[in-house]
Amino acid sequence: MIESCYRNEMKYIVSSSTKQLLSRRLKNVLKMDPHADENGYLVKSVYFDDFYDGALMDNLMGSPLREKFRIRYYNDDTKVIHLEKKVKVMDKGLKRITRITLDEAMRMINGEYGFLKDKEDELLKEFYVKAKQKGLRAKIIVVYRREPYVFQAGNVRVTLDDEIKNSTDVVRFFDPSIPLVPQNGGCLMEVKFDHVLPDLVRDVIQTPETRLTAHSKYGISRLIHP
Repeated sequence: MIESCYRNEMKYIVSSSTKQLLSRRLKNVLKMDPHADENGYLVKSVYFDDFYDGALMDNLMGSPLREKFRIRYYNDDTKVIHLEKKVKVMDKGLKRITRITLDEAMRMINGEYGFLKDKEDELLKEFYVKAKQKGLRAKIIVVYRREPYVFQAGNVRVTLDDEIKNSTDVVRFFDPSIPLVPQNGGCLMEVKFDHVLPDLVRDVIQTPETRLTAHSKYGISRLIHP
């Protein structure tokens, strides 16, 4: 299991024209994430929530402590699939990750959790316990194109997420031909860093539209597709 430390997270909604401006600026100052090509990469996630939509309610109410589980893969490549747990404490976030197989992912999406009972991986065991206690079920698919940049000082990561789309047909998560409904609302820029955001990066991301938001792709997606 891969586990990161808590990092500062800031989010901004910007228009398509401002996204293009930011993209040009970031290319001149930061390095593109080595996992991405010139067009970034495609991110596909299916999110889980409990009987009472606890993760959604925590998000809408702005609870200081929030967590959610998702299964994610990139560029339609099912050879590498992860179960992830995202934890948010105020403005800091932590992500725990473990690798799963396509078969395991499909069984989890279908609500078949028994095989997780004897897993040694701590994240899989936690998911199993919470799935049984709270009734976790796959709720919605979120797909978008990500343009990621990194800056070594401060361990900074800046991402531009665009072309955000959704589907509630969770059993077709791995079907590349699944119909997706576009979200209207611009591009989401996320800025993550360890302790202090370097002035150089802060200057690069400043535009008249660069205002903090509590935007959640999961929360917005669930509101659009209840």
